This record gives sequence, structure tokens and C-alpha cells, in this order.
Amino acid sequence: MERRTYALRIGYDGAIFRGWQRQPGERTVQQALEDALAVSLGEPFPVHGAARTDAGVHAEGQVASFSIRRSLPAADLLTMSVPSAIRILGAAEAGQSFHARASAISKCYRYRYAWNDGEGHRAFHLGRCTPDWDRARLALDGLRGLPHLAGLASPAAGRKPAPPLEAWSLRLGDSSAELVVRARAFRKHEVRNLAGHLAAVALRLASPESLGALARGPRPWHGATAPAHGLTLVEVIYPDKLDPFRPTSPDLSAERAPPPH
Repeated sequence: MERRTYALRIGYDGAIFRGWQRQPGERTVQQALEDALAVSLGEPFPVHGAARTDAGVHAEGQVASFSIRRSLPAADLLTMSVPSAIRILGAAEAGQSFHARASAISKCYRYRYAWNDGEGHRAFHLGRCTPDWDRARLALDGLRGLPHLAGLASPAAGRKPAPPLEAWSLRLGDSSAELVVRARAFRKHEVRNLAGHLAAVALRLASPESLGALARGPRPWHGATAPAHGLTLVEVIYPDKLDPFRPTSPDLSAERAPPPH
């Protein structure tokens, strides 16, 4: 029988995992999923994730894919036994060419902040203060038109520069804020680096212009890095003809980034 490809949309609490990617002797999301599928289906096989989230990073819309030489009811995958920190939100058969990471055309992340009496469980708590988020918006505006964001990434084996942001939004509550960003791809620690420096700008510890200067500079990143627990992978986006789930993207239209010159 020819191989069939299946996709899972999953959420997880990253606090108990050492990130997505399998690591010897460590508890990771990939390892937990592969173990659960091996028990459920009676054979081991690799699971590919759309994004290799860091230790402590959460997900609401991670996508994983795997191939097997038999037909599987999606209902069986939805009810598969997984650790309590993982939720299987969707399951579907995908096209043979579908691959959770290689087929993705963009990803969307959310970073949460809190201050004063704001809830800091899944947010970077900035203390007793009044951040100036207009300064942070000016800093984000400084990224418009850049062909890449090489300086936002931390050191890693891969040398590809980070592509420009496709869209962003900075939404405010009484004692909280949410940064939502979308791009074709993100490099190591890029969103956490961006979030960390925006916090520094909002707290008047750095100028709005400094973000653009850092982004235009060479890797590695030389600014602040926000903690992992405030970051969540919201969605992975695929071409309609390949997307097994057809998700609806968060509305970022208010602060869409124009294409680079």
C-alpha cells in the first residue's frame, strides 16, 4: 500500500518540555508525540513539526505530520492518549506531498506582557511601571522596508538571515499587551529578541530607533531576550491547496508591513 500522510494540529504547555525537537534524555513535544503514536499504532515512525519551538514556549496551533502505509480514521488520532500538557486540536489526512515544516508559507506568534497587577503566568511581567507602547510601535515602524532582519537572530548553525515581517499587531489591555507577528520564517530566538527589545523601548531603556539599527546589523543579536514563557506559536499557514485544516489567520490588517523595497 502506498504511504498516506496525516496532519495533527496541536497545542501544548511548553513549561514542562525542553522544546519541540527530540533530544537524548530530555522530555520534548516531538518525543511525546512519537511515543504516543507508537503505542496507538503499534509501530514507531518520525513525526515532523512545523516549528521547532524553544524550551518553555507554548503552542496553540503547532502542526505535525507523519506518513504510514495504512489508512487511519481521523477520530482515532483525535482521541489518542497523549500527556496532559498536550492537546490534539485537529487531525486530518493530508496530500502525499504535505510536510508540516516544508509546506508552510508563514507562521504566526504571540508574545504577552504584563505589568502592575496584570496576570504574569504566561506573560513577561515588567513590574510596577507604566510602559510607553507608542515608543514600541515607533520601533516596529523602523523595520518597515528592510529586506531582511539578520540582526534579530541569536547564534545558530544556519546562517540564513531572518526574512522581513509580513504583518504585526501590538494590542493593549489595562495591565497587559500582546505582540502578534507573522513572517515566512523565523530564526533562532528571533521573536523573543524582538519582544525583549520592545519591552526595553517601552520602558525607556532604549530608543525606538535602536531596534532598526540592531535588525540591520550582523548576527548575533546584541539586545535583550524576553523569557520563553510569554511566547506562543499561534498558527502555521499553508497554501489552500495543501492545507489540511484551512485555519483562519489572526487579524493583523491594522499594522500590516509593506513589502521590502
